Amino acid sequence: MSDRISSFFRRAFTESNQQYSPVDNQSSLNLPGAFPGDEAELVVPNQRAQFNSESLNETARNIKKWINIIFIRPLIIVLVICFRLLAKLLSIVYFKDQVATASDDYLVHNDSINKVNKFIRDLEDSLTPEQLSRGTSSMPPFYEGSYTQALYIATNRAKFLFVYLTNPHNESSSSLFKKIITNPKFIDIFNKNKDVLIWGGDLTNPEAYQLANSLNVTKFPFLGLLCLTRSVTMSQQGPIKTSPKISLVLKIQGGIKDDVDENALMRSKFQKKIVKYEGELGLIRNELRDRYMGQLLQKQQELNYENSLAIDRAKKLKKAYEQTKKKYLEYKSTYINELMKNPQSGDQSKIAIKMKSGARPTFNFPAGNPVSDIFLYVELYNQGLLNTETSGSITETEAQQLFANFEMKYEFKLVSPLPPRTNLNEMMERSIREIDVIYPNGLLIVEDM
Repeated sequence: MSDRISSFFRRAFTESNQQYSPVDNQSSLNLPGAFPGDEAELVVPNQRAQFNSESLNETARNIKKWINIIFIRPLIIVLVICFRLLAKLLSIVYFKDQVATASDDYLVHNDSINKVNKFIRDLEDSLTPEQLSRGTSSMPPFYEGSYTQALYIATNRAKFLFVYLTNPHNESSSSLFKKIITNPKFIDIFNKNKDVLIWGGDLTNPEAYQLANSLNVTKFPFLGLLCLTRSVTMSQQGPIKTSPKISLVLKIQGGIKDDVDENALMRSKFQKKIVKYEGELGLIRNELRDRYMGQLLQKQQELNYENSLAIDRAKKLKKAYEQTKKKYLEYKSTYINELMKNPQSGDQSKIAIKMKSGARPTFNFPAGNPVSDIFLYVELYNQGLLNTETSGSITETEAQQLFANFEMKYEFKLVSPLPPRTNLNEMMERSIREIDVIYPNGLLIVEDM
């Protein structure tokens, strides 16, 4: 059976390329019935059978290759895409809440303030309808910030600081919350005394975890009272109070039993401790306030001193400027007066200047001179230094050294009356011939800055 199938594929997929070979008449071996002679017998392999086998194998490989390209590979790609879409759909439908929770937990984990706010919201969610229906607050005003911030306020303003720490995996934590934290008398402590704070957190908050370790908390929930305290030591000069330091003066660890009277507990512990330390804490508060006011007064005095120095410095600079300005104008007046007495020939610009006094002098400026010479002329006119003899004489070398870093400041501006009004204060370094409104002639008006 296999031979028939092989023969069928040979006929179907191969063609015979064997050609007719003529018989060699000169050889007796090529005649029918001839016997082999002394010559070596030639063994001719079956070329047709060999060719048909190779062609069949090549055809089978091509068929397998095209089946892989046309069917198998596209099928694998389609299956991969389908599985990915299915996984995405499952994550959206079934794991949406888990993904949102994980994202929220990541944000809360990286922000201690968010952790505190989440802790407060969780406490509010655990309130009963009866507690929420009260006319007053159902919870004490937890500080909505980090423990570091709350401790800073308690230390620098001498306030009482309650800390409420819980373990979310502790089932007995609700007893302290229900009997103490939400008790109206406990809430009144904060309403009646503005110098009492409360901060809370659970062990998922790194700050609360570190605080529990520093306070040697062994049971949860934990409610502690912190405040500044100091002791009295004896010295050669007599009793001396030590520097205030934050201390834990009261703590409640673990749940509260049902037979415990929470009102009596608050009277014997919280109110008693607050009364005990309130007097000393008030003294510390006054000392801190006086110290703060002293520091504020010292800073104000230092600021006033710096302002006074700045005013004196400004006066000295102004005086030095006025002295240098006077010498500069006297030095430049020689040049301007020389131009007025002996006008130069050549390219000039005839400029009329309307002063603030109403006068309208006219002057011929060399066209190559800078625009700043016009300002200098107006300043000399205002100072009354034109057509006068100056007593001082400064050489060119002295002038270069004296006025090397000096910059003349003019308290007026020169503008052209014709539109568009051109302001020459922005063209000090340009030459006169470059300004069309004043070359070869023009009119300028002196105005206040």
